[in-house]
Amino acid sequence: MGLLGRITNFSRNLFSRRKLDHDLDEELQSYVDLAADAKHDRGLSTEDARRAALVELGGAEQVKKEIRGARAGQLFLELLQDLRYGFRTLRHNLSFTLTAVCVLALGIGANATIFSVAYGILGRPLPYADADRVAVVYMHYFPRDFEFGTLCIRDFLTWRDNDRSFEQPSLFHTARMDLGGTEAVPQQVRGASVTAGFFPTLGVQPLLGRTFAPGEDKAGSTSLTVLSEAIWRSRYASSPSVIGRAVTVNGTSSTVIGVMPASFQFPRRDIEVWVNLPLNPPTRYGPWFYRGVARLKPGVTLAQAQQEINNIAPIMMREYPYYKKLTLPILSLRDSLLGSSRPAILILAATVGMVLLIALVNVANLMMARATVREREMALRLSLGAGRGRLIRQLLTESTLLAMAGGAAGLALAWVGIHLIRVSNPGNLPLVESVQLDGVVVAFTVFVSMAAGILFGLAPALTCARTDLNATIQESGRTGASSSRSTGRLRAALVIAEITVSLMLLIGAGLLLRSFVNLQRVTGGFSAPPSRILSVLISPGNRKYNDPATGIAFYNQVLERARHVQGVESAVLTDSLPPDRQGDADTFSLEGQTLPPGEINAIISSPTIGPGFFHTFGIPIIQGREFDAHDNLKSRPVAIVSEGFVKRYFPDGNGIGKRIRQSDVNWMEIVGVVGNVKYLGLTADTDSAYYKPFLQNFDPRMALVVRTSVDAASLGETLRNEIQSIDPGVTLAQIGTMEQTLALSVSQPRFDTMLLGLFAAIAMLLAAVGIYGLIAYSVVQRTHEIGVRVALGAARSDVVRGVVRQGAVLAGIGIAFGLAGSLALSRLLENLLFGVGATDWLTFAAAPLGILFVVLLATLVPALRASRISPVEALRYQ
Repeated sequence: MGLLGRITNFSRNLFSRRKLDHDLDEELQSYVDLAADAKHDRGLSTEDARRAALVELGGAEQVKKEIRGARAGQLFLELLQDLRYGFRTLRHNLSFTLTAVCVLALGIGANATIFSVAYGILGRPLPYADADRVAVVYMHYFPRDFEFGTLCIRDFLTWRDNDRSFEQPSLFHTARMDLGGTEAVPQQVRGASVTAGFFPTLGVQPLLGRTFAPGEDKAGSTSLTVLSEAIWRSRYASSPSVIGRAVTVNGTSSTVIGVMPASFQFPRRDIEVWVNLPLNPPTRYGPWFYRGVARLKPGVTLAQAQQEINNIAPIMMREYPYYKKLTLPILSLRDSLLGSSRPAILILAATVGMVLLIALVNVANLMMARATVREREMALRLSLGAGRGRLIRQLLTESTLLAMAGGAAGLALAWVGIHLIRVSNPGNLPLVESVQLDGVVVAFTVFVSMAAGILFGLAPALTCARTDLNATIQESGRTGASSSRSTGRLRAALVIAEITVSLMLLIGAGLLLRSFVNLQRVTGGFSAPPSRILSVLISPGNRKYNDPATGIAFYNQVLERARHVQGVESAVLTDSLPPDRQGDADTFSLEGQTLPPGEINAIISSPTIGPGFFHTFGIPIIQGREFDAHDNLKSRPVAIVSEGFVKRYFPDGNGIGKRIRQSDVNWMEIVGVVGNVKYLGLTADTDSAYYKPFLQNFDPRMALVVRTSVDAASLGETLRNEIQSIDPGVTLAQIGTMEQTLALSVSQPRFDTMLLGLFAAIAMLLAAVGIYGLIAYSVVQRTHEIGVRVALGAARSDVVRGVVRQGAVLAGIGIAFGLAGSLALSRLLENLLFGVGATDWLTFAAAPLGILFVVLLATLVPALRASRISPVEALRYQ
C-alpha cells in the first residue's frame, strides 16, 4: 500500500470509527448467520447451529479486537483513550494529583533553572566569529606565582616576534577610565586598552563607525576611542554624530571612531570604552598589566599552540633572568571568560539532579501506594480481558501526564528563577546575559518531564501488571494484601535512597556554609566597623592636577571639606583599599641585600597612603610610627612595612631604620611596622606590603576614605557635593561603604551557599514527606495487627516505639550510605571551601543528626496516630 493509501486509511479509522464499527458488526453478524444456515442445512437445530457458529467464530468481541488492532492508527486511538482515562483518573484524585505535581514542579523547576544557567554560560555559542578558535594567553612564573598571571609589553613583543601558531597576536588590559567631554558631567567607566588586532581577532563588526586599523597601535599613535552601545545611548543619546567627536579619556583628548553592539562584552561584560594601546618601546620590564588574545591559524589546535608557545618561554627567561619556571598558559575564550565559575556551575547542576532524583523517588512512592490500592481494579480489568501490556501502558500514560503537568509548573518556576538570576546576577556570573528561557531549555524540560514520568511510573506499573488475579479477587476487599509485602520493601528502599541523597546535599551545603562563615569572619586586616567607613574614588580630569603642588593643594581642600562634614571622625587618602583593590604593586630592593645575578625580590603590594590611614582603618601599629604631615617632599623619604614583610625579609624581627627602594627611586627609611592587610582578596594569603606616603609619592587619582560616627552610607551624597564644589570637572566613582565592598567580595560564595542550601532544604523536605507517607501507609496496613496487640495488653508507648523504630532503621541505613557517598563527593567541593576541610568532622556529625531529627519528626505523627487505634475498630477493619 502506498503512502497516500496509508494516510487515507489512517484518516478513515480516526474520523469514521462509528461507521467502521457498525460495518464490522454487520459483517460479523452476516458471517454468523451464513455459518448457522450451513450447519442447519447439515441437520442441526436452529439454536444448536447458531451456538456452533459462534463457537467457531471464537468470540465476537475478541475478533473485533483483533480486527481493530490491525487498522492503521489503532495505536494512536488507544493512546487517546489512555489519555482520556488518565485525565479522568487524576481529576478524581485531586489531592494525590496536586501533591505529585507540586513535588515534581520543585524538582523539574530547579533543574530547568540551573540547566538554563549551565547551558547559557557553558554551552550557548559565544557572539564572536569562530569563538572556539580564539585563545587568551597568560604568563606564570616564579617568584610571582599567579597561575594565570599577566604579561608586560616586552613579553608580548617577544611572543609576537617568535609566534607560529596564531594570527595577529594582540594585547589588552582593563582599568577604570575617566570619560569627560562637553556633552555631560565626567564619569568613570570600565575601559580596555587594546592593540590594533584586538577587534579583528574576535570577528565582531561595529554597530557604527569602525574599529582600530593596522598601525594605530604604533608608538606615538594618537588616542582613539570605541564606545559601547550602552554608553553611546545613555551618554550620547544614540547620536550618529558621535563619530569623529573629541572626548577626554583619563585627561587626554581622544577621537571616537566607532560604537560596538551590546552583544560585544569582551574582556568584561561591563566594558564601556576601548582605547588603542600604543606599543611604545619599553625601557624596562613591567608593569605586568596585560593579557594576550589571538586567533589560531587554520589547522592548528589549542594543544598544538600550547606546545609551540612553550618553546617561547625559554627565550623570555634568557632575556630576563628574573623569570623562573616560566610558562605561557593558554585558555579558550570561553574558559577565560568563565574564570573559576565552571566548577561551581557543574556542582550546582549535579545538585539539582539529586533534587530531581529525590522528587522522582517521592512521586514513585506515592504511585506505589496508589498502585497497591488499585490492585483490585487492575485484577478486574485483567479478568475482563485487558492485556498486562495495555495496563502498563495505561499506568505509564498516567505518570507521564503527571510529569508533564509538573514540568509545566516547573517551567513557570524556572521563568521566575531565571529572571531573578539575570536581574540580580548574584555571584557576578559571567555571560549571565546568555541565561534565558528559550527553546533549548523548554525542550530539555519536556524531555526531563517525559523521562521522569516513565522512570517514576515504571515500578508501580510493573507492580500492578504482576497482580495475581485469583489471589487478589479471593481477598474479598483486603486492599493490596496480595503484594503489600514486596511493595513495602520497594517503597522502603526508595525512602532509604531519598535519605542518602538528602544527606549528601546537606553535608555539601553545610561545608559551604562553614566556609562562608569563615570567610565573613575575615576582616581584611582592619578593625574599624565596615559600616562606618566610606570611600570615594577621585580622578581630577584637568591635566593641571598632574603637577604635585597643584594636586596636593586640591586634595588638601578635599580633606578639609570632608573633615567638616557632620558625622565624619577622620578623613584620609589612599590608592589601595582592602580586601581586593590593590592600587600598585612592584618589586623592591633592600639596602645591604645581596641577590644572585638576575634575581630580584618578589612583586608585592605597595599602597600610597596619607597621614592617619592606619588609625582610620583600625590597623595596628606594631612598631614605630604612622606617616604625618612632615613626611613630605622636603623631608627624607620614608616607608612603613607590614608585619608579614618583616617576618619574610628581616629574620631578626627588626625593620625600623632599614632602607628600602622601589625600582630606581630614592632609598626610603622604614619608620613603622603595621599589621597585615589583604589587598588580593579575602581568600588569598595575606601578602607582604610596603607603604609610601602620599606627600612624597603624589598620584592624581586617589580614594578619599572617611570614618564616621553615623551610618557612612548616609554621607555619600554630601561628600559628593563637597568635592564637586571645589571642581565640578572632577570624576567621582565607586562611592560606597566598606560593608558593601566586603559583601561584594563574598558574593560568589554567598550565591553558591544559598543555592546549595536551598536545594538541600528542598531535599530534606521531600525526604520527610517520603518517610511520613511510608510510615503512615504502613500504619494503615497494620491497623488490624496493632489493634490485636493493643487488645492483648500492649502499651501505647510500645506501639509508638515500634513505629518510630521503623523510621529510625530506615534513617540509619540511609545515613550510612549517605556518609559513604559524601566522603567521596565532598572532594569535589575542595576548591570552593575556605578555612574548612572537605571532611570537616563537625559538618559530618551535625548533618546526620539533622536528618535523623527530621525523620523522627516525620515518623512521630503516624506513630501517635497508631497509638490511638481503638482495638474494637481495628478488629472490624477489613
